[in-house]
Amino acid sequence: MKTEDILFGRRIRQNHALEHATITVLSGYVSDLRISARSSSRGFIIFGDVDLGQLRRALNEALYRLQAGESQLAVHPNCGTNLVVGFTLLTFGTLLGMTSSRARTRVASTAISSAAGLMAARPLGELVQKYVTTLPDLEGVHVTDIFRRKILGFTVVEVRTIQE
Repeated sequence: MKTEDILFGRRIRQNHALEHATITVLSGYVSDLRISARSSSRGFIIFGDVDLGQLRRALNEALYRLQAGESQLAVHPNCGTNLVVGFTLLTFGTLLGMTSSRARTRVASTAISSAAGLMAARPLGELVQKYVTTLPDLEGVHVTDIFRRKILGFTVVEVRTIQE
């Protein structure tokens, strides 16, 4: 395992930003896009069947726009980071609510704390994306390869990047 493969390494964060921007741009080309993706220090993998020509266009546009300063493209509303933040807040809300000594108060506190946690999940998740899990500074980043393969009947598209 390389140092940059460790959680939230620079290259992972850059590729995560490019992944989000690419999916955002690709969603503009394909109205019913149904894919998921995962980033690594080498690029990102898309789970789902996408047209490679459209993907290449979306990648080029996403990379150009991020390099031109459109950093908001690095944050995506359907990112798994939002789910992790949501579940964490829900868990803490439930634990906080369970600290009350009276049963009736405990139930109400748990419900209110959990609901507040869920409502805060998306905005906090997007802040975590912006400052922790993505890095829109893609100066010197280039796409080197895009290839499709089938794994156990599922289509996987791998996008490889380098930073010069």
